[in-house]
Order: sequence, then C-alpha cells, then structure tokens
Amino acid sequence: MQNVAEKIIPIHGDTLPGIRECSVQDIQPGGIRVNIDGRSRRAKQAFSCLVSPEIGDIVLCSENAQGMLYILAIIERPTAQKMRLAFPADTDIQLKQGALNIHAPDHINVTSDNLHCFSKKAVHVSEKAIISYEHVTAQGKDLQANYSTIRLLSKLINTIAGQMINRFKGYMRSTEDHDMVKATQLTRTATHLHSIDGEHTLINSKKCTKIDGEKILMG
Repeated sequence: MQNVAEKIIPIHGDTLPGIRECSVQDIQPGGIRVNIDGRSRRAKQAFSCLVSPEIGDIVLCSENAQGMLYILAIIERPTAQKMRLAFPADTDIQLKQGALNIHAPDHINVTSDNLHCFSKKAVHVSEKAIISYEHVTAQGKDLQANYSTIRLLSKLINTIAGQMINRFKGYMRSTEDHDMVKATQLTRTATHLHSIDGEHTLINSKKCTKIDGEKILMG
C-alpha cells in the first residue's frame, strides 16, 4: 500500500524568489544591512551593481534559494545626490567602434600609482597647464616648441648636442658669476660692431695673435 503523502499533488510549485524593495540601514566592511518588511537583514552587493549603496538608499533586493539577499540596483537616494562607481575586479572598457567622450562641467581627476597612456597621436589643449615632476625623461626624434616667452629657473643645465643652431632677432645674456666657453674652434662674426668692455681684458695666445683693420686705435 502506497503512502498517502505520495499521492498528494501540489497545486502550486515552488515560487521563484522575487525582487523586493528595501532601504539601506548600515554599511560595514563585512556586509550591508537592509530593512525589508520591518526586519533587518544582511545583504550583499550584486556583481553587476556598480553604484555603491549608501545609508538611506532605496534599493531593489533579490533573494536566492539559500535566503541570501543581493542588492541589484539603487532606485532612489533621498540624501545628497552623489554617486560612486565601484568595480569589484580588473576592468576593461572596450569600444568596438566609435569614440569615448567624458564631459564634466567642473573638473576631472585621475589618480593612480602608475598611469600609462599609449596612442598614435595625443593632443592637449588648455588655456593654462601646470606640470610638476621630480624626475622627467623625454625621448623622441623631433621637438618643436613655439612660445612668446620662456623662463627657465634652474641650478644646473647640461645640454649635449651634436649640432646646435640658435637664431635670435635679439639676444641678451647676463651672468652674475663666471661665464666660460670652451671650444675647439670659436668664431664670432658681427656685421657692424663687435665690442668687448671690461675692467680688465686679457688675450693670450700660445702661437700667434693677429689684429687687422683699416684703423687700429690703442690708448
């Protein structure tokens, strides 16, 4: 004889866990406490929910078969409208086509221990730029700079170049201490006037000294 319980056919099957509206009560490193139907229960943020919940948020929660609540989305934030996106793991943003644009009326901050930028062409346009580095290493094939005014303040400047060509419409150099030029050959050409003025002037040559001109005035 079969058991009577085996002959009972349920009219309704097991119902799937539904989505409920909850409010966030507390947020701790170990988990989130939500208020659901007047009861305080522990909940976890769903992997696909990127917006971090805050206390007072009205959220949508789903309960799995084991009785665990998962926050699926934030539907309302009665307090300050501030949002923080939190990615649970390494994240890649990839576009199959088109462009990615980020617009902000105030400012955009990027903070990282290591920042890498790779592109075939980089364009930076700003009305004012402030760059502060402790150590800078720049390498390339060609550098072109066009500025109305350049000011360099440094204790030491070392320039090593195979060939240097300077063209100035007007050039003025002022040295408070010593000024020394060392070269294998040194040529100075002036179209009109070449003037050397000093309290003491010394010209030393190991082999030959030549002074040539239509008029030579000494004294």
